[in-house]
Parts: sequence; structure tokens; C-alpha cells
Amino acid sequence: MFSKNIIPATLIAVALVGCNSSDDNGTSSLQAAHASKDAPLANVWLNGSPQWTNVDFGAASGFSSVTAGSNTVRVDVQLPGGATTTVISDTTLNLSELNKYTVVVVGEADAASSNAVDALVLSRPVAGNQSSTTLDVQVAHAAAGVPDVDLYVTAPGADLSTSTAQATLSYQNDTGVLNIPGGDYQIRLALAGTQTVAFDSGTVALANNTELTIAAVPNQDSDGSSPVKLLVMDGSSSSIIYNATESAEIQVGHLVDDAPRVDVSLNGTEAVSDLDFEQVRDYTAVTAGSYDIDVYVDDTPATVVIDVNGQTLDKGMDYGIFAVNELASIEGLIVKTDRRPVATSAKLNVIHAAPSASTVDVYLTETSDITSASPAISGFDFKEDEQGIYVAAGTYFVTVTPTGTKTAAIGPASVTVENDKVYQAIAIDDTATFDLIVSDITD
Repeated sequence: MFSKNIIPATLIAVALVGCNSSDDNGTSSLQAAHASKDAPLANVWLNGSPQWTNVDFGAASGFSSVTAGSNTVRVDVQLPGGATTTVISDTTLNLSELNKYTVVVVGEADAASSNAVDALVLSRPVAGNQSSTTLDVQVAHAAAGVPDVDLYVTAPGADLSTSTAQATLSYQNDTGVLNIPGGDYQIRLALAGTQTVAFDSGTVALANNTELTIAAVPNQDSDGSSPVKLLVMDGSSSSIIYNATESAEIQVGHLVDDAPRVDVSLNGTEAVSDLDFEQVRDYTAVTAGSYDIDVYVDDTPATVVIDVNGQTLDKGMDYGIFAVNELASIEGLIVKTDRRPVATSAKLNVIHAAPSASTVDVYLTETSDITSASPAISGFDFKEDEQGIYVAAGTYFVTVTPTGTKTAAIGPASVTVENDKVYQAIAIDDTATFDLIVSDITD
């Protein structure tokens, strides 16, 4: 997600210095994309002002107008507790008014990786060749760790054995700008020199009179059907094309303290059996699509207690499906969960599923004493969730209190977290008291 236009970079200034023209008097255009699957959020300062914030993986900014010639960029990385650290001090770069630039942050933030974080800089002329019948497209290999691939852009269903590859791409290489007719296509990446398809888009529509930049970026989903997904940038926004067979993933949890054992069905077929209170099942893959979700008393499908109709589960997305509240008012809670780990910290997702607690404050402290501590989450209401809180590796105490008080309703509960992992903490009612369910949900 972007606040303003985003340059998601940790090294973009280094990459841009010296690769553009000398000072100009006009303007240039710059967009950026984040393709480092384990890198944290970043904030970018342009010419001394905070221009782009909350950079996340798998998105792009759209083009922004910047002064051609000399510019300065500073990049700060977000750390646990709201702190930041500067990873690139103010650095001068030069941009030409004759070109538009796309900066893709690639590589891996893990210090042990052989693919260090880097900046892939793509350029294209300001004046394109797109028309009412054609589009311009530039395709880049931005997926660290993925070998060379042959790029096929064909009519849907075309036989690869009789098709010609548009290009063979190695990591950090691109096709240049291609002008092709608009229409329906099938985009496939095959391991170079073979017919072994590593990515298949299925049928996608490429519109006339557009200028697209498409980057093959890592698929951070550890159970994904392809090692890559396509980040499509149209100059103003971005979207993802997943492999045609990419799944959604769901976990299902029983969080109603006075409800009996239940089963869960998806579109009339039982998907989860014998689910007891406080059980939260591991994530499992399901075919992406629209689902009617029914929760019913164990082995009695006619006794439906929760009925959620038309719930969309998108490709590549992760969802928590929870039974919440008390039995008399039981309901379903669907949470889109963030399971992408980052190399520099742990991540914590928190869900308020305790109906009797009303609004609460959540403390995360190094000792069990919260007397002088400030809450990590304030005014947290029933059925709300917070995703992707950065936490430094270590052992902490989680304490939940009624909002504005220091009276513990849950905890202090000790938890130990590690970098490059994602944890989920769910506050629940447990008969006459409260409890906390903590689990590792790293993708």
C-alpha cells in the first residue's frame, strides 16, 4: 500500500547516480517498485522532504514528475517500535528529461543471501509508440534466485513448441520496449532452452494505447504454484498477475467459548472436521474463487450456525476464517492476514476475538511490569485486527487491559519471537476469564 507515490528502495540512489544525463532544466518521470520479498517497509525522502512512505513488497508507485537534473534521495527503513534508520544518506542523482525511469528494488535482505538487495533501473523514451491498436510493454526479470527464462507472449492456448520466445531473460535483464497489438494474450515463462513452464498467466487482456512495465518478481508464498508473479505497472497504478493455478490459503479457528464442536463446509463440501473451541487449524490451500462458508454443529450439516455467502478468496492471498462471539450471537469473522516475513525483525498480527472485553489496550513489554509502558495498540475493539507490527527479536510479555487502564485482563503472557517469522496473537474469551492464542503463521 502506498502513501503518496512510493519509491520502495534501499539502494536506489546508488543505482541512479551516474546512469543518467547531465543537468536539465525541465522535468523527468520516475516510478518505483518493491521486488525484495523479505525487505521491510521503507520511507523515501526526496530533496529533503518525506515524499514516499510505507513502502511494501509487490506494489509500484506510478510515475511522478521530478525536476530533471540533480536530485537528492534519502532512504529510511522502518524498525520495530516506530523507529527508523537511514540506510542511504542524501545522495545526488541525475535524471534526463528525455526518458522515464522505473526503479525496481530487487534481491534479498537476508544477509546470508547470495542475492544482495540491489536496484534495477529501467528506462524508456518519454514518447512511446502506443496507439489505438497497439500498446508498449517492457518486461524485466526481477526475481532473485530464479534462473534464466524464455519469455513467451502468445495467443491464448498457443503451443509453445511452435511459438517463438520474445526474449531470454536473466536476472536483472529486460526486453526493452516492445510494441504489440492490443488484445488477449497468454504470458508464459519457461526455463531457458526448455519447454518447462515456470509461470503461466492464463488468458490476460492487454489494452490498446497503454504503456506497461511488467516485472517478474518473487512469489513469497512458500506453497505457491510458481516461483514468480507478474507486477504490472501502467504508469499510474499497479496490479499482480498470478500463475493460473495459484491458490488462496485459509486457516479456520473456533473462538466461541460456549459453542460445541463444529465442522466447516465450503460450497457444500465439508472442508474442516471436528473443530473444538480454541483450535486454530494450520493454513491450507484452496482454489481461488467465491465461496459459501457454512459452520455447523459436528456431523449435523442441517444445523448451520454461521452462514457466510459469496466470500471471495483471491489468488495468492491468505485468510483467517474464525467463528467468534457467543453461541447466542455467533458469527463469522474473515481476516486477510499478512504472512510475509522480513529479514530484519519479527512481525506480529493481533486479532481481538473476545466479545466481553469491549475495547482494550495491548502492551508488548520487555518485563511483566506495564506501569510506565505505553500500549502498542490503543482502543482495540472486538473483531478488529492489526497486521504486520514489527517487533525486534527477543522475549516479551503481552498484556491486554481495558482501554485506559493498567488492569490486566490477559497476561502478562511471555512470548519469544525471531526475525524472519510472523506470529499471530488472538485474544479470546475462555469461560469466566480471557486467554491468548499465539502461533507462528510464517508463510
